[in-house]
Amino acid sequence: HKAAPGRHQFGPFVLDPSERLLTQAGRRVVLRAKAFDTLCVLVERAGRLVSKEELMDRVWPGEMVEENNLSQSVSLIRRA
Repeated sequence: HKAAPGRHQFGPFVLDPSERLLTQAGRRVVLRAKAFDTLCVLVERAGRLVSKEELMDRVWPGEMVEENNLSQSVSLIRRA
């Protein structure tokens, strides 16, 4: 089945950025805020290369953060 407008479906997952909701086979998947934001950027740019710099700029705009924060977010996404 197809995801509603504004939602993204990939495999058993449905991502609804406006509701800040990720589900897997209809069950809510809990992610920390920055991991959710990271996933939104990656899904929005599906099929295209996303640089670390772009991710850092989009998820932590105007903030000075270490690359490790991005690595932790990606790790949380993978575990989910």
